[in-house]
Amino acid sequence: MSQTTTLIFEQALATAPTAVYHAITNGAALREWLCTTSQVATRVGGRIYLWWQQGYWATGEFVALVPGQKVVFTWQGRLETAVSQVTITLKPTENGTHLTLEHADLPAGEDAAEMRRGISEGWQAGLANLKSVLETGLDKRLYDQSFLGILISGLVTAEQATELGIDAAGGVQINDTMAGSGAAQAGLQGEDIIVDMGGSATTDFPTLQAALRPYRPGDGIKVTYYRAGERQQTLMTLGTRPVPDIPAAPAALAEALAAIYADLDAELDAAIVGATEAEADYRSTEESWNAKELLAHLITTERGVQMQAATLLTDGVLDGFPNNPAAWVRSVTAVYPTLAEMVALWQRTEAESVALLANLPEEIVARKGSYHNIATSFLNGLPPHTRGHIAEIEALLQAAREQ
Repeated sequence: MSQTTTLIFEQALATAPTAVYHAITNGAALREWLCTTSQVATRVGGRIYLWWQQGYWATGEFVALVPGQKVVFTWQGRLETAVSQVTITLKPTENGTHLTLEHADLPAGEDAAEMRRGISEGWQAGLANLKSVLETGLDKRLYDQSFLGILISGLVTAEQATELGIDAAGGVQINDTMAGSGAAQAGLQGEDIIVDMGGSATTDFPTLQAALRPYRPGDGIKVTYYRAGERQQTLMTLGTRPVPDIPAAPAALAEALAAIYADLDAELDAAIVGATEAEADYRSTEESWNAKELLAHLITTERGVQMQAATLLTDGVLDGFPNNPAAWVRSVTAVYPTLAEMVALWQRTEAESVALLANLPEEIVARKGSYHNIATSFLNGLPPHTRGHIAEIEALLQAAREQ
């Protein structure tokens, strides 16, 4: 019979055992500290599936569930031939919870040393992140990672790259950069298309993140990008993601978002003042969006973020984000065909987001990771995206007038 071994990890958490139990048995909560994608059926015999964007996955089933005390599940990861078992025990302490994780029945041979090392490093990083997410709301995978400071407008496919004269298999297009960030200081601008970072091709979000992974804040990295069809390179100094100041209560959070939206609405009003329907229908190219469709894009994006928040409220999981397919965008403009109707719909959608935040239940506020993620999506994620497209709308309308 093959020799097996057990890896044991311990973590002190300043959080009640019931909150820790939720974090290790709920699909959405598992994404907040451990994996990229998860699917779980939290019952004895129910499935657990975890996937990481680096390409590793593990699957198993729950063997034992004692709320607030113990979780046991089987484990078989990618390229692992043996089934192992994970037992997580939670003990209440004066300051919160003492967690013990035992990963048993792992192959003990030298040929499995690399596999054991990967599992050990994964659990150590995961449990440290569990502590951070539960106690502060901050995901170390984001806040300890090197930060570019770019706002992404979308992806350039291989076919689009060929049409644009770009010698690459695709790239990541920038909408803007954050003031004071490494990207801004390196001179990157809106509409630049990043095709390589540090010698690694960046054709999509996972490859962009993979290119950054070996680097730490303060490191320099060579960025290759295209601007107006011309290949350029620059050296960027990587920074750290700024920690946002998030109001502690839903009412204050909603008030902060309403103030941001008031500013954005004023910017939109200034951008479209005097615009005719013909100007709002103008396209710079046959396939590009007009001003109304850009507003529809903002509306569908806002709705997508609302849905992400709603899945957390219901302990659900939204697997991926709909990247505004043309049919969805144009379905909105088909029902609201005038510029005035689109603006009114946009403002109602903003109001829905404000009301959603005002009505966040206490249990979500108590889950610091979930609350942080919802708040940052609305306060810090959406506004720069909106502001960039308002500037695009203004430029489109001006181009229409010049035509």
